[in-house]
Amino acid sequence: MDSVLIKTLDAFAAGVRKLNDAALYVGILTICVITVVALYGVVTRLVGSPVSWAVEFLELIQVVLAFLPVAYVLNRNAHVRMDLGIEMVQGKRRHLLQGIASILGLCMSILLIYATSQSAIASIAMREGSVLSSLPIYPFKVCVTVGFSLMALQFAGHAWESFRSMLFWVADTAPASPHANR
Repeated sequence: MDSVLIKTLDAFAAGVRKLNDAALYVGILTICVITVVALYGVVTRLVGSPVSWAVEFLELIQVVLAFLPVAYVLNRNAHVRMDLGIEMVQGKRRHLLQGIASILGLCMSILLIYATSQSAIASIAMREGSVLSSLPIYPFKVCVTVGFSLMALQFAGHAWESFRSMLFWVADTAPASPHANR
């Protein structure tokens, strides 16, 4: 029974990593859209046409670029974090600290999911639009909630991997202590 649960949680963690790897493609697509709209804005400005919708759209699409790839960055361990406390310990304690940090990140992500989902629901209900060109804002608010959801899943996967490493830690595979030869 335990091995089935462990395999299921391992499959969950691997699935979350694959899902968050897809965020890279979302980021690349978003950068392409930003480039096309920016070029359109420059060309229409040179011709003398109004470009207010292009400027507003660029501002809104950058929200997608900021929030959807966050889980991808977390997945690659390329995010900025404080490692001083974790770097000072090794072995089981290190995995425990990483697991606790992941649980705290998961809790914060859940709070952010709740807050942003309430804002997105209200925005959808009133069909909120931008001021100048009435572009719908609610799809971008939904993207923020989706980004935080992906981040929460990533934190859950990190927590599982940390606690699994702590529970099944083997001293032979652990890095040797620099003080072992004294």
